[in-house]
Amino acid sequence: MIVVVTGPPLAGKSTHIKLNAKPGDVIIDMDELALALTTSDTEAHAYSEQVRAIAIEARKAAVKEALYQCADRRGPTAWIIHTDPTPDERSQYRLRNAQFVNLNPGKEVCLERLKSRPEVSQPLAKKVINDYYQKR
Repeated sequence: MIVVVTGPPLAGKSTHIKLNAKPGDVIIDMDELALALTTSDTEAHAYSEQVRAIAIEARKAAVKEALYQCADRRGPTAWIIHTDPTPDERSQYRLRNAQFVNLNPGKEVCLERLKSRPEVSQPLAKKVINDYYQKR
């Protein structure tokens, strides 16, 4: 089974997965992938652009393989964090019978949560949050 968890930064996507994933499930989280590709003393969301670029490619490969390996209900569940999939990406997920979980606590809640997360790049997160809600 495939579950795609969408929503703006700080909507609670990672937390939702941690609360619902079972042992053996596959979790594809861009931030976790990036952190796995660098030193263990790197703070969350503080990795370099080079690490980010490599993590993006690793994520693409992981999503592609998860769509192949986890589409049937006999294997593990693949949890894929995807902030804002395009219509084409949503179609690809639907072809594999993915379920969608959209977390949307609202712009003000996300911006308030950002204040208590100093490890998150504040300007970048604010921009992504504002862009996310401006499209809606």
